[in-house]
Amino acid sequence: CQNLPIFKSDPDSISVLETTFTGKCWRVNPKGTLKGKMGDYGALKLMFWADVQDYSTRSADVENQGFVVAFHDNATFGVTMSSGFLMSPGTYYKADLRRKKEVRNQAKIKSCDPTLGDNTYGAYNEGSCALECKDKALHDKCGCVNVVPPMNKGKYRSCTLEEWVKCGLSTYKEWHSNYTDVDKSTNFCPCSTACEEIRYEAQISSSSVSPAFAKGLFQGPVQNIISNPEFGYSNKQHNILYNSTEDILANVMVLEVLFTSMRTSEIREIITYDVSNLLGDIGGVLGLFLGASLFTILEFFQFVAFSIGKYCFNVGNPKHSPLNGDKGAI
Repeated sequence: CQNLPIFKSDPDSISVLETTFTGKCWRVNPKGTLKGKMGDYGALKLMFWADVQDYSTRSADVENQGFVVAFHDNATFGVTMSSGFLMSPGTYYKADLRRKKEVRNQAKIKSCDPTLGDNTYGAYNEGSCALECKDKALHDKCGCVNVVPPMNKGKYRSCTLEEWVKCGLSTYKEWHSNYTDVDKSTNFCPCSTACEEIRYEAQISSSSVSPAFAKGLFQGPVQNIISNPEFGYSNKQHNILYNSTEDILANVMVLEVLFTSMRTSEIREIITYDVSNLLGDIGGVLGLFLGASLFTILEFFQFVAFSIGKYCFNVGNPKHSPLNGDKGAI
């Protein structure tokens, strides 16, 4: 990627390393500069190195090792996403992507709040709202946060180790307990659904990395990188050495990403049954069972009004007059 003209003037357009509360995160194509065609013509192939010998004793016996990959728009940060797929060492992955846009009705249904815009975690979504709520709780009580958000702009500062031990950890545990409580979460951190949201649906397939592919990597420029201590992989002082094809198979992961279509699937939230439909259904039922129409209903209300006026308020009765034949003294 570094040899492409579009990246020579701006190397950060390839990838950036960010610190999140879940660990280090590599953001590939963070500015959306890299674009491609659909299918194999525009496929992007990424290679990951697990560096399993560098795992601590405590982390080496966990259920899995590798990377978690999430696909999202460049205006969104991966830390806000609660989903992703795990890549294990020694495996070749292929991800077929399709772009989907969800647009919710904000006029009549009011299923979203259009006033909610970007926050310290990029484009607004429910995940970024929850993290913003967490940071606000820590800042209000401790004056700091565990990890500064990616679009902080001087709003928060990181807690020192002493501040985190005295205040931050207990506050975070309290917030986490309240947020995960299903009876409190709605009122505790009310997060409206985003009015517009872009998602990427992925179909993942995988296979083991072939020994021939690993041998070709080891005999190529990769050998000089993983075996040379200057690059930070091998370290003789800690008995960390990568110098064989088996080391390639135990650490390398390959991810091939491509779009199955350049079209965006758009889902819009619309009103399918409104007041006009209701009035039409009522009129149809009345016409079917009572033979009623709009004019007969108006005539019925007119009859009721005239009857009440005539018998209750003596409206419409002739007044007493000598000309009507009544006899009496003059």
